[in-house]
Amino acid sequence: MKRKKEDLEMPSSPGWMTTYGDMVTLLLTFFILLLSYSVIDEVKFNAALYSMKGALSVFDKNVSVISQKSVGISNYNKLRRLDIQKKLMEMQQIAEELGYEEDISIEQTESGMLVRMGNRVLFNLGKADLKPEAMPLLDIVGKTIEQNVDEVLVCGNTDDLPITSGKFQSNWELSTARALSVIKYLIDVVNISPEVFVAVGYSEYRPLVPNNSMENRQKNRRVEFLVTWK
Repeated sequence: MKRKKEDLEMPSSPGWMTTYGDMVTLLLTFFILLLSYSVIDEVKFNAALYSMKGALSVFDKNVSVISQKSVGISNYNKLRRLDIQKKLMEMQQIAEELGYEEDISIEQTESGMLVRMGNRVLFNLGKADLKPEAMPLLDIVGKTIEQNVDEVLVCGNTDDLPITSGKFQSNWELSTARALSVIKYLIDVVNISPEVFVAVGYSEYRPLVPNNSMENRQKNRRVEFLVTWK
């Protein structure tokens, strides 16, 4: 009996610590297993990170998890905007060479761009047939919008003068016909997919300036391209 008592040794740690260690090991194994089956969404992670930085006033709070799409494609948008800017500068140069620099304006929006081309560039008064000098400019517009286009809204606008030619009975028809002429050229010549286009005729009812002078009426006679990308 004496020898048996001597063979017994005191435990090196309390009994609760052994149980606790086993539990921690099991939990660690469980979470490693969960992590191995999970896939981190980089876009969501970056969006959450940016949102947290915004909350801490590191930068603008406008970027949040809700706007994760814009975070994920921001670099792509930057490259696209640089390419667009290059092509639009080329179009502006051609317009200057033709003497139409004041008839073209370009705005970059959050989702794409808005190109406004005066009627003097595209059409003769009361007509819907494209002028030859307009075609190089439309070629550049087509090359600018040809990749990954979501929608191209082409809007024809007129002044408030009544139609005097027999071909069109109203400014509604003239404005729509001008939008269709532009679209037809972009489809047939520049080879843009027809499914992305929407033709709109606003007639005289979306003026940029009041129709109270010949100069203002010329500004209101225009075609606008509202382009959005995927």
